[in-house]
Amino acid sequence: MSHKQLIAVAGAAGTQGGAVIDALIAKGIAVRGVVRDKNSAAAKSLSSNGIELVEATFDNVESLTEAVKGATGIFSLQMGSHPGNKGEETQHAKNLVTAAKVAGIDQIVHTSVARAGEHENFVGWNEGRWEPTYWEEKAAAIIIVKEAGFSYWTVIKLPLIMENLLPSKSAVLFPTIAQGKLFSALEPETVLDWISPQDIGRFAAEAFAHPEKFNKKEFAIVGDKLTLPEIVETLSSLTGREFEVKTITREEASALGFHELSHQSFSWMNVEGYKVDPQEAAGFGIQPESLRSYLEENKSLLQGTEKL
Repeated sequence: MSHKQLIAVAGAAGTQGGAVIDALIAKGIAVRGVVRDKNSAAAKSLSSNGIELVEATFDNVESLTEAVKGATGIFSLQMGSHPGNKGEETQHAKNLVTAAKVAGIDQIVHTSVARAGEHENFVGWNEGRWEPTYWEEKAAAIIIVKEAGFSYWTVIKLPLIMENLLPSKSAVLFPTIAQGKLFSALEPETVLDWISPQDIGRFAAEAFAHPEKFNKKEFAIVGDKLTLPEIVETLSSLTGREFEVKTITREEASALGFHELSHQSFSWMNVEGYKVDPQEAAGFGIQPESLRSYLEENKSLLQGTEKL
């Protein structure tokens, strides 16, 4: 790709989009942020840093097409679908890909979830143990990206994002964390796979910078693999605060305010999990950071856990 690059970043105001923008800028690659609302706090922060922003929604192909015109590449992600919005993620992927193709974009880098496409092999899948919408639509979006006919495509699959251990997102993952209690369906021996937002950005930016190297590659990335007791030990050592770990039942989770799908997700991790092999992405020359390193970098935010 000899012509000057301009990457349109969908979801620019979100965690992943922001990390991708930072990594692209660090490489000297021009970016354009696609946001739903230029007046949101996150969008204003991007704008104040000189990032070009355009408004568009995943529901509107015309607005997306206008937003990405002139770009050479596009960063793609969609929010996961749940039973209440079944079909939405698949349609959003179709809309974004359609817009990119109409605009003449050569390259797409799409992020999904680790093990997307493997759902039919999960223990208990045929018995309906796991809510199917999330996994089926993640897999469908990947197929849409791969079969769209882009000159260059890359699919990066993610495990848990480390930011989910920082306020305020930690309150979603662990609603009782404000009381110093990390209660969940997780068994003490269950290993959780993690990746930092910055590493998501680094892998995506590297794919844009070296499209041939990453072309037609679908792979998962991981920065650390830890049990919940090991994570709590790290949290405690960094904050000086003791955290209690407890495995709870579905009934206990419901009483504590856990969403049913959240509890089911933790249960799935006990049985299946993301199982990311660190060697899967080792050939790309990026060394992801550990969870401790990430939390140390964000220690000031981590201390805010006490004030949730």
